[in-house]
Parts: sequence; C-alpha cells; structure tokens
Amino acid sequence: MSVTTIADELGAAAQEVLQAAARRPADTEALERLARRLESLPTSRVRIRPRSLTMDPTSSSTFYLAADLLAEPKPKPVLLRFAPRSEPGRERFINSLHAFTVHASEGPMSVNVFSFGTADYENIRTFVEEVDRAFLPRPQKAEPAVAAGNRHPEISLPAVFDAYREILDCLGVNMASTVQLSATREMTTEEALKGRDGEDPTAIGHTRVSIRHLYHAGLWAAIRAGWRDGYTAEADHFIVSGGTPAEISHSIEAAKTAIRHAVGYTKFTTDTSRLFELEADPCHPTPWSESKVLERFEQLFQDSERRWIMSEFSQTFATDQAEYRLSQREIMRLAVKFGQSLKLNEDLYDYIRKVKAEAGVDGGFDFEPSIDEADTLTTPQEMIFVMQWLKARGRPAQLCPPNLGFKKRQAYPVALETTEAQGVGLRDYAKGKMWPELEVRVARDFQGQPLRELAARVAELAAVARSFDATLSIHSGSGKQPELLEVIGGATQGRVNYKISGELQLQLFDVLASQPANSSWRLLFERMVHRANEFAARGLFGYESELAAKYRAMGREFNLGDSSRGRVDGNLFLVFWLGNMVGSRDLYSPDGDHRFFKEKLDELPEELVQEVQRRNSRYVVWLAEHLRA
Repeated sequence: MSVTTIADELGAAAQEVLQAAARRPADTEALERLARRLESLPTSRVRIRPRSLTMDPTSSSTFYLAADLLAEPKPKPVLLRFAPRSEPGRERFINSLHAFTVHASEGPMSVNVFSFGTADYENIRTFVEEVDRAFLPRPQKAEPAVAAGNRHPEISLPAVFDAYREILDCLGVNMASTVQLSATREMTTEEALKGRDGEDPTAIGHTRVSIRHLYHAGLWAAIRAGWRDGYTAEADHFIVSGGTPAEISHSIEAAKTAIRHAVGYTKFTTDTSRLFELEADPCHPTPWSESKVLERFEQLFQDSERRWIMSEFSQTFATDQAEYRLSQREIMRLAVKFGQSLKLNEDLYDYIRKVKAEAGVDGGFDFEPSIDEADTLTTPQEMIFVMQWLKARGRPAQLCPPNLGFKKRQAYPVALETTEAQGVGLRDYAKGKMWPELEVRVARDFQGQPLRELAARVAELAAVARSFDATLSIHSGSGKQPELLEVIGGATQGRVNYKISGELQLQLFDVLASQPANSSWRLLFERMVHRANEFAARGLFGYESELAAKYRAMGREFNLGDSSRGRVDGNLFLVFWLGNMVGSRDLYSPDGDHRFFKEKLDELPEELVQEVQRRNSRYVVWLAEHLRA
C-alpha cells in the first residue's frame, strides 16, 4: 500500500479523531459516536480501533489510535499518532512505518504510523507505561470472572475482550480475567521454546506461546479493544513435579525462572500437588493407619511446628452457613496430607513478592494454591486448613480451587446410570477415582441427582472461601452444560472465578474441520489428527494413548463432538490431546513445508479468524449469562 493511499484514507479519519478527542477522549458515548462515524468513512484499506483513542499525557493536542492496515495476506496492526505540525513533541515509539501530513480544519497534522503487533514489545510497554496505564492488568480480588485461557492469543484475546464488553454492557458486571495459560505446561520461556523440536507432545510449551509473549499480547488486545475497566493477567499453574528430591528441587528452580518471566502478571496459580501425601486421606485405596499418620506427622514437623499446628487448627471456624471444629485426628491427617506443599507455597509466594519488588512492579497480586490437583474431592475442612495455614503465616490466598470432580472438557453427569439420552452416569464417570463417598452421598442424600449434590457441596465450599475473603475458583470449566453453570453461579452467590481454556482452541479446530473436503485448511486439520494418532501409537500420552484406536474403530477419527453437549459424542482422545499438536511439526505436508502447526495456524485467513472469534466471543458471553442466571 502506498503512503499516498494511507494518507488519503486517514485524512478524514484524522479530522474525526481530533474533533472527538478534543472534547472528551475517554467518554464512552463520545467513543461510540466516533466509532459510528469512522465506520461510515471510505477507509477500505485502514481499519480503525476507535475505543483505543488516547490523548498523550504531556500534550492535549497529540492523540494515539490503534488500527490495521488491510494489506495482503494479513492485516498489519499499527499505532497511529496524530499531532499538529507546529507541535512535534516527543517521539515515544520505534519501528516507524510511515510519516506524512494530512490537512485538518485545525491546520496541518503529522501522522506517524508505527508497527504495533503482538511482538512489538517495546512499543506496547511504552504505551501502557507512558501513555495510559489504565490498560495494565490488576489483581482480581473479589470480582467474579470468566477466566479465559488463550492458546492462540492473536485470535482469542480480541474475541474475549469483545465478550467482556458485551457482558459489562448487558449484565452490568466486569468478568474480565484473561491472558491466562499454564506457565510451566502450556507456555514457557523463549529459551525453552527454542530447544523444543515438537517430538514430545506433552513437553512444556506445546502452545509455542512464551510467558512474555502472552503478557504483551494481552496488553495489545486490551489497548486495541479500549478496555480500561480492569482485567486480570494470570500466570496459571506453576507446576512442581519430580519423583526424587533432586528432581523436585530442579522443578522448583524452573518454576522460579518462570515467575521471573511472569513478573507483570497479577494472578499466580501454583500446583504443588506433587508434595501431597494422599495416603493420609481416608479416601485413598490404601490409607495410612492412625499410628502411621502420627509417625509421619512427627517426621515432617519439628516440635515447635507441631505445637503451632495443633493450637492454630483447634479453634472453631465459622462461615455464613456452618461451624467447623477439627478433631486432633483430622488436624494431623490434614497436616501430613498438605503440610509440605503448603511450605513450598509459602516459598513461592515470597518469591513472587520479591521478584515484583526487584522489578519495580506494583506488588499487588492474587495468589491461588491449587488443591484441586489432589486426586480426592475437596472437603470444607481441607479448604479451611489450607486457607488458614496461609493466612496465619502471612501469605493469604485470594482464590481457592477445590477438586469438585470435574474432568477437562467434559460435561458433568446428571444421573447415576449411563443412558443414551442422559450420557455418562456418575457410576461410570467416577470409576477408578478416589471419590468413594460421592456415589453413596448422591444416592443416599440427593435422590440420585448428581447436580443437586454438587450444588450443596459447592455452596458449602464457597461459604468457606468467603469466610477468608476469598473467591472459589473453578478449574476445568470448558465443556460444561448450562444447568451446571447455573448450579455454580447460584451456589457461589455469583462470587466465582470460572476458568476455561481448551474450548476456545477446540472452536478453532471446529472451524478447520468444517472447511470443504480437500481444502488446504481441512487437510491441515486432518494432518494434525494423524500426528496425534501417530504419537498415541508410540504411547506418548500415557494410558490415554489407547483411546485413539478406540475412537477410530468407532468411526470418530475426526469428530470433535457437539460443543453444546460437552463434546461427549465426539472423539474424547482428540478433545483432550489435539491441542498439543500445535507444538509439533507438520511432517507430512505434501509441499515439504514442515514448520510447526502453530506457525501455520497463525496464517489463518481473515475470514476464518473472524469466524473463530465470533464463536469464542459468543461462548464466553454464554458462560457468563448462565453463571449469572
């Protein structure tokens, strides 16, 4: 596109921008009027993002506006700077693409066009730090949220900000919590990504999105959406793993490296479940005896620690629904089950605070220790123990995720028995799980209705969370049915953090799968499926590898299922594992282009991107509507 063409198209836009900005640049109604006027202008080669309009803090006559140059093959994101020729002012940004003059009624105006894509980190940081800090993320605290994971941030982040806008306008609540991925599973550092060859589909970083890139992509999307209402950036699941003390130590150091890369994030979720001692739980298939628990209690804790534990947790804990008093036997079992992981959480909390202070970043952040990663269902007593331990020792958690018995990207049972009409029943769903109490409780106390039991359990846990001024956090939220969402919303009284991730990516795959047979994008989807099956044949997905052949034999090789029904009618092997293929190479591409699938998906044509974004946005709004019903 020639400079002359850009200048011609931006002349009228500059006039409108300057007139609107000179009145009240941050006024919502003025921005809406500006958006309507800009949409009517003949700017077929430039797409304006009107809500991003921002006045320079040092010059009331200089304004910024995000836009796209509609070049082939993909639109190019840019930042426009409008300033009077007579007031050149300070230039803040780098990577200038064009500079020209347009003639407005106020006189000749300089227009500078800067590169402003998700990889233009310096320009993005300059904008949020020097021009308008309202676009920086902030802690969530007690706000409810649909927390949206972003495995393809350039596609999904604009979509979810559109959804949050609609939710705010229609439901009157800010549920914006995005910029979310597992920091040591789905994403990783740039250095680790460079060393990943894609031949281990479960290795960290399978999204090929780095921690720093997702953060900057979130800032970029917020600016372009004009989202100044506050949102959370979450570094999810800092996972500590390992089978030996040396392996665990190495994993802790890797988690701390990831924390340093995530210094700008405002929510940190830890997963220290590797240190849970589940044998201390009576629900374990072979639980320890009381004498063994006592022996382990004395091994794990010094005398002073044991005295503190027994004293601290002997008090009565009250919520707005019930009172709880732990017996000495319960206290010891809970201390053995969670004590080591809680000490590690203290260490990680202190490290987050230290890293933020050293970087000069606002020290406020939300802390979320993942007790949902235990293989047992979370009880109110367990949540009390975890939350009180951290609070008493000066590291309070603002969010707490229980294990509710949810499975990733799967609907929750609505009946005890499996039927074609109602899907998988609780009896089959819970088979092989450490949930022996669940089926009994549903049958005995809730007339065989799993959702009624779940509602009671969630209400009790949410009351415990509120008693600590914390919010119940629901993990594995993708793929759940509307009646379950309404149960969650009602049982939590609307104070809930509801996490999704995989479903947004699956909707991208739905769009690829819906393309005509033998089209390039449908064939790319099929090659991803073949790669997943190939990895499964080598056993690289553990025991779930066997599911690939099972679903092929059922005639569901490429079937992702009906998203509105939790995809239970599809190939659940693909539903869970196909997303990992974006971090692998397209080895069987007929044209010899063996780049990573992620790189090819980043080249998705504009019409397909818009269809994915439409589905993503609609899904997030749908979730909010049912959670707030």
